[in-house]
Amino acid sequence: MFEFTTQTIFNSVVKRDAQHPKGNLIVTSHVEGEGTESETTVTDMVRIGNLRFTKDIVEKITKKVPSEEHLAKVSFDMADLQDVGKLDENDTIAGNYRIALYIRLSMNSQDSFYSNDFVYKGKPFYVEFNVKNASETPATIAARIKKIADKYLLFTTQEKILNVTVDGTKIVFEGVNGYQMITKAVLQKYNPNAKTIDCCSTEGDFVDIVTGVPVVWTTSISNGVASVTAGNMTVEDGVKRNLTAKVETPIEPGVEAFLDYNWIIHNLRLPTYANTYFWSPTKDEMPVVGGIYTQYIITICKDRDGIAGEAVGQRATSVTNHVLYVLKGQESDLETALTAILPEGKDSFETEADTAMADPFAGIS
Repeated sequence: MFEFTTQTIFNSVVKRDAQHPKGNLIVTSHVEGEGTESETTVTDMVRIGNLRFTKDIVEKITKKVPSEEHLAKVSFDMADLQDVGKLDENDTIAGNYRIALYIRLSMNSQDSFYSNDFVYKGKPFYVEFNVKNASETPATIAARIKKIADKYLLFTTQEKILNVTVDGTKIVFEGVNGYQMITKAVLQKYNPNAKTIDCCSTEGDFVDIVTGVPVVWTTSISNGVASVTAGNMTVEDGVKRNLTAKVETPIEPGVEAFLDYNWIIHNLRLPTYANTYFWSPTKDEMPVVGGIYTQYIITICKDRDGIAGEAVGQRATSVTNHVLYVLKGQESDLETALTAILPEGKDSFETEADTAMADPFAGIS
């Protein structure tokens, strides 16, 4: 069996008719039962651009919708310091604190800024701040953390890698792209008695008082675009549980976008001279800046006589996957045409991939 795949981007799909004589979607049909009450129009062939499909060789049509990126995010509520900021019954919330983050990258990003000595790229970040006295308001403390974090990021990073904002009494750290993953996020307080060195002395250290915990997320589809929603539950030993109030805070996942402009530039159409110069055969297939696309995978299967030679009478089959990327808003005429050439017994596109992605934690009690 021979397999072959094509990848084609369509920024416009226009059905050819009297009003649009230069349309790139051609549907060839005939009428069955002509002159009777039960006459129907049967599609013989669908042609879009240079690709041709007939019902007798179409084996499967799969549709995948685009998805928005979801930025990794974690927040710490300074109002909780009244409960968690005291190391013992004689302590107050005054003291030195630190927010420790570790940001890793998904394997689809090769950003050298996160390079380290390990297999997986990642970088630690620390923001130290103090609480002067127990009467300071949570909003004042959060504003101080933002000021320190902005200065730290300005002087130590080559580009913007985190969005730091204040939401009431919360300090919020959010990534700038879907490739980032926050794998560690803790709020710590300095404890001068944290480590015992010998019988008579101790060595101070930062101790965790609030821990970031990855939470369960699901994907929902609205208007043909999937988006991620993070909840307030985590998975522990294969069982979902609610986060513990005040001492645990949710870490929302970083999820890459699928079928947006950046995804296509990254995976299909590098903006090189070969793809962008005036006579480039792929110039018209460059994605629209800011556009999102719907993916259609049309699998066709055809017997090929005369090309197999390993045994007398051997038969060969060619399988071709034609992958179409259609700009959002241009799919209507194409979907109508493709529905007419679905294999026998099928009345809709296959979307197993989208169904599986909807709940990545399915089956966990």
